[in-house]
Amino acid sequence: MEHESHNPSSPLHSESQALIRFQQTVQTGSSAVCPTFQNIKGPVNVTVQTASSHSESQRMLRDIVDIAGVIDKHKKVLREKVQYITEYTSKPGAKILITENFTNLWITEGDCNSIPQRHEVMDIEAMSKQKPGARSIDYREIFLCSQHESRPPRIILTKGLAGIGKTICVHKFVYDWSSGSAALDFDFLLMFPIRELNLLPESKLSICQLVQRYYPHIEDTAALLKDPDIKCLFIFDGLDESRLCLDFKKSPEYADIEYAMKLHVLLVNLIKGNVLSHASVWITARPAAARQIPAAYIDRLTEIQGFRDEDKVEYFHKKCKGKADMILSNVMRQPSLFAMCYVPAFCWILATVLQHGMKSYSETEIQQYTPRTITEVYSNFLLVMIMYHQDKQSHGVTEREKIIDLLQAKRPVILSLGRLAFHCLKVQKLVFCQKDLESFRVDLSLLCDGFCKEILLQDEPVFQHKAYAFIHLTMQEYFAALYVFLQHHMGQHPNPLAKGLMTKVRGLFSRPSFSDVCRSACKKAAGSQSGHLDMFLRFLCGLSTEKSLRLLQGLSSREASSAEDAIRTAAYIKRTLHRDIAPERCLNLFYCLNELNDGCIADKLKESLREGVLSTRDLESDDYSAIAFVLQTSNSDMQEFNIADYNVSSELLWKLLPVAKLFRTVKLVQKDVTKHLVNFFESLLILSKSQVQELCLENTEISDVAMKQLCVAMKNSYCRLQSLSLSGTYFTQRSWEELTTVIKKKQTILTLDLSYTFPDYSAISLLAAVLKDSECRLQTLKLISNDLNFHCCEELASGLSKNQSLVELNLSHNQLKDLEVTALCNALKEPECKLQILHLHHNQISSNCCQALGSVLTQNQALTQLNLTHNKLGNAGVKILCSALKNKVCKLQKLSLKHNNLTSNCCEELAFAVKENSELLDLDISANKITDIGVRFLCQISTNHGSKMQCLRISLSDLSANSCQALATFLVELRTIKELHLDFNILGDLGVKYLCGAFKMRDTGIEALSLKRNYLTDECCGDLISALCVKNTLKFLDLSFNGFTDISLELFQHLVQKCADLEEIVLQANCFSLQGCNKLAKLMNSRQKLQVVL
Repeated sequence: MEHESHNPSSPLHSESQALIRFQQTVQTGSSAVCPTFQNIKGPVNVTVQTASSHSESQRMLRDIVDIAGVIDKHKKVLREKVQYITEYTSKPGAKILITENFTNLWITEGDCNSIPQRHEVMDIEAMSKQKPGARSIDYREIFLCSQHESRPPRIILTKGLAGIGKTICVHKFVYDWSSGSAALDFDFLLMFPIRELNLLPESKLSICQLVQRYYPHIEDTAALLKDPDIKCLFIFDGLDESRLCLDFKKSPEYADIEYAMKLHVLLVNLIKGNVLSHASVWITARPAAARQIPAAYIDRLTEIQGFRDEDKVEYFHKKCKGKADMILSNVMRQPSLFAMCYVPAFCWILATVLQHGMKSYSETEIQQYTPRTITEVYSNFLLVMIMYHQDKQSHGVTEREKIIDLLQAKRPVILSLGRLAFHCLKVQKLVFCQKDLESFRVDLSLLCDGFCKEILLQDEPVFQHKAYAFIHLTMQEYFAALYVFLQHHMGQHPNPLAKGLMTKVRGLFSRPSFSDVCRSACKKAAGSQSGHLDMFLRFLCGLSTEKSLRLLQGLSSREASSAEDAIRTAAYIKRTLHRDIAPERCLNLFYCLNELNDGCIADKLKESLREGVLSTRDLESDDYSAIAFVLQTSNSDMQEFNIADYNVSSELLWKLLPVAKLFRTVKLVQKDVTKHLVNFFESLLILSKSQVQELCLENTEISDVAMKQLCVAMKNSYCRLQSLSLSGTYFTQRSWEELTTVIKKKQTILTLDLSYTFPDYSAISLLAAVLKDSECRLQTLKLISNDLNFHCCEELASGLSKNQSLVELNLSHNQLKDLEVTALCNALKEPECKLQILHLHHNQISSNCCQALGSVLTQNQALTQLNLTHNKLGNAGVKILCSALKNKVCKLQKLSLKHNNLTSNCCEELAFAVKENSELLDLDISANKITDIGVRFLCQISTNHGSKMQCLRISLSDLSANSCQALATFLVELRTIKELHLDFNILGDLGVKYLCGAFKMRDTGIEALSLKRNYLTDECCGDLISALCVKNTLKFLDLSFNGFTDISLELFQHLVQKCADLEEIVLQANCFSLQGCNKLAKLMNSRQKLQVVL
């Protein structure tokens, strides 16, 4: 008898999933005792298999033991294949364990984008500005059920750019499975690198033969694969490197696992589930190749985004032990290079170059050595690899002559490899074979294996020939550019890019300059739709600079190219920018100017961006591309793209499209939505890899046609919009119909702001109908300042009573009276309503409505935040609310009663309510006449309390130093308080000294303290700083509008040094001198993320 226990949907951090096999012998007619399972979370599936005879029972036991032995052996084989990472600069015999050097990769789920229309490297550079919009997923979780799935996915496609980490991710997944720490649902993992499948000699194979070919230690393959109880995962790594064309429409269908078929037919049938429908499949590919597989056959799509900033730092610390901090500081000075580090392959190249340089240069010299452009990185990498090949350890100034000699000696093989790279680039070929090497006379043994990698199974003599590829696509493009550069300067082929017989004949009589070569490349790259020549052009431009010529002495003399070439090339590129070319190509031309060290246009735009004058000047075509370049290569936070910041020409705005899509928020304020603008927004929302999650069209006018076009874009499956703000925007009833239809159907839109739109009853009825619909996923709705009447509130209440998704509702500034609010309260008491946050500030709610509000607090356990600021509750109304607060059912965590005509008379009742309520964490009673007497009543909650209050706000409440004694006792006894706001009172130095005594005595520290305008002077500063430094927990301090002078400067410096968590200190409107203000401003330079407001 066999028992099987597995839980495929349990999360990664829960108990490990496992297949448990157990056998016991019982007589016919008797009972079998199921084994006891302990410490297992989630459901347990038990499969019972019975044997009719002793011999069959022995056979079953033997089969189980045999399978377990095969699995163990298979795990050992796979573990040996993937346990080491290849480092081309490692010393002979040195091995790097994957467990020691693997750095976590950022993987997202979803997002079926179209084929990219630009070079992959530009996607990488763009990633540095992206914010995670899709759901992040750990590589070990990709075959686990999500919350909304009933079973694990069978077919998973993981896409990613070249060198982004697809293969290393697969290897780490396989290693973890073989070590028993991941993917425990699977009995067998069968990994097939597709580049190796290209080399199989057989034209046809059955799936059994394929497994046997790769894993001969697995005997009786057919029986294992046919058994539905044995779970297998087939991994096909690198679909983009396949020579096969997957045709899901015309491929014949086969179900026999022993039937031999062509490899592409086999793969199609495996994906479709015609053969081995119980087996799982994982495929990795570059984005373009991923499109071969129809979405209908993919259960889960994931994308490897590379390294996030923290992952880059971790990688450098692992790779550059002891020197990581210095290397990182140099890399971060070049935003474009740091952005490129999103791709692990480039990260390794850059780390290798800088590690090597640090062996030869001092800490001050290394800053000058650090490459500034991508071309400089690859030229340095070429030198490093050649030096490693010659077993040298450094190439500083003293080694210059040796490097020149080495480059001269290696010139023929570098030229041959470059010619091969150039040929393959023109035909967009990534993989080449031994025949290609022979044809181009390339002998890799004379150069270095750090540029190309051999594609071959290590242990099995399966293949008839070898195949090769450059270690990264950009390496191939660099060698192609280097070949063109050297051919020109050596005079062998002045312009390899020239086309046509007449052009070549003219070249024989008048030797073209290198700027002519770059011009030819620029024409081809600017006209390319795919962007496959973008990086080639950047390398070609970069090779013509003085620094590159110095680096590559020995390959080409410095005299072979003049500085005028770079100037003429830059001038031609600037002229090209004025032409009608694709935005992506424009952006790449600015990168080319950067490689040429020509940043005149970009520098002007940087100045304009800093001074904020862009909105007042007319922008030309190249200005827009320059803005895109500056934004993408700057360290600015890409949170909000405000079109009003630029003097918009709707036609030229398209130049900003490649960068606008990298922002999280796109905003248009006080400008009508024209036809050109709505076309821009439409494209922006559905662009490949668009990061736009929030669209703000505020104080504008939008036509019915424009609204319909916008709504069509929002319905598009590629649109990732989560928040839509139309505050202050006028639109008609027809537009309301279009909008509400989108909100109902588009389940990704979670936030809707319709403030200041003044909807009538019919519009509110449409909105209420959306809220009633079960498909609606809206979480936040803002209807601020819309003059809603009773009938509108009644209709809105009908929608709220049926809605289970809405979390936050803002009805502030609507002049709502008791009757309207009572209608809403009736809806909030309905069990279907799950509202958590309700804003009713700046209305006309009186004490007569507090009974209805109190009933909501006692019946709706979802409500956690209630804002009643600036109403007319008075003491009577608050006392009614206090009765509700005492109720154990009330789960309110944040209550604002600011500006409600309260006095000290309600404070005792409020204190008792808070004392009995263990849920309330944040109380705001500011802008009332609380006075010292009220504070003394309120502070009673510190004795014999159940309160867990964390934040208390009593600003603008006529408090003097006399109240601080009660507050001090309160702070000592109520240790949960983390924030105290006492702005605009009259505490004075004496009051603050009372509080300081409490700060020193507390077991826990204060995180936020606000004492704005409290008539404080230098006299209390020493006590205050000393008290706040006792626990070192302070994050925010506001001492603005007081009387501190330069005498206290050293004390504030001491505070910054001691409180490591301090994020912001506000000291504006004090009595500091100009010199004192400058010293305080310098505090921000002393620590990252510290903000000093003066």
